[in-house]
Amino acid sequence: MPITLLIGFWLGLLQLPDATLPFQFEIAQHDGTPVMIIQNADERIVCDEVIMQGDSIFIKLPLYDSEFRLKVGDGTLTGNWYNHGRKVPTSLPFSATKDILYRFPASSNVTSSHSLDGSWETWFATGTPDSSLAIGKFNREGNKVFGTFLTESGDHRYLEGIVDQDSLKLSVFDGTHAYLYLAKVEGDVMHGMYYAGNSYKAPFRSRKNNSITLRDPSSLAQAKGTIDFTLPDADSNLITLTDPKYRNYIKIVQILGTWCPNCIDESKFLDSVYTHRKEEGLAVYGLAFERSPLFSEATKGVKKMQKRLNIHYPLLIAGTNKKGEVQKIIPAIDNFFSYPTTLFIDRKGQIVKIHSGFSGPATGAEWEKYKADFNRTLNRMLR
Repeated sequence: MPITLLIGFWLGLLQLPDATLPFQFEIAQHDGTPVMIIQNADERIVCDEVIMQGDSIFIKLPLYDSEFRLKVGDGTLTGNWYNHGRKVPTSLPFSATKDILYRFPASSNVTSSHSLDGSWETWFATGTPDSSLAIGKFNREGNKVFGTFLTESGDHRYLEGIVDQDSLKLSVFDGTHAYLYLAKVEGDVMHGMYYAGNSYKAPFRSRKNNSITLRDPSSLAQAKGTIDFTLPDADSNLITLTDPKYRNYIKIVQILGTWCPNCIDESKFLDSVYTHRKEEGLAVYGLAFERSPLFSEATKGVKKMQKRLNIHYPLLIAGTNKKGEVQKIIPAIDNFFSYPTTLFIDRKGQIVKIHSGFSGPATGAEWEKYKADFNRTLNRMLR
């Protein structure tokens, strides 16, 4: 099958149990080899592990343990998306059609009159013990909508969709998250359903509320005193936090999982900070809590992430992401709240701040606030 027949833009459809999630991607040719470029608003995910065999194409995602296995037709692709990274591996039916340039079809060419400006107080899983607060933030370009939902543990990634008359439709697919939101907008109120992967759906309600805020991310977990650990990196080299070589250094300890997209975003940011400021006496350590308890399996994801993102600070194998595992390595943490979590340690080895969650680039103004707060803390410590 010539790659030239696949080059172009595609509309992909993931079949969830009760809904269909659309996303757009491009198939291009880089140095003579095919790549898939997944598009979510401003995000571009380049999948360069692509194998073509006869009328089949196999595409692995760059960071997460998932892949597409597809049959090629006349302007079509059909098959399944397999997510091997879950505790119970799952698959979803997938199809794609070439040369469709919209994400969601619009029922009308008339621009919707609904304003999505401001903050939307949103409650997911309303009426259940799992109910949780988020804040919707959206931008409109005609009927196209971009934005995300902010939560205390992170954001819902780069959401893209449309407002079509009284309907809001948003989706994102990044290789591990498959999120779909379908809602009715009635003035300053909206209500609908949230779908995630093959096993979760829940109602949500939103109302415009520009005074709504989330709790301070530095108040969600507590940590004080000093910490120490000796943990292996992915090559089995033991790294100690209190290594005399880094005495009097400012240290940042990142608690992450390679399965966590917000952790991926934070790692990119931390690496940029580290490479620019390590000469000022800054050391950064990433503690990876992976899904598999097997060291050989955990190292696969860590090595892949370190190579793909070109991370320069050490990533250490700390344990699994089961409840209570973080406290085994860092007993000083009380009420561990979310991945990622970041600890700031001063030159005397004292924890001076702990930050839960991460507001990444998809959050716009919140991302700028996060960076400003981070840099204020770091500048104060490095003085």
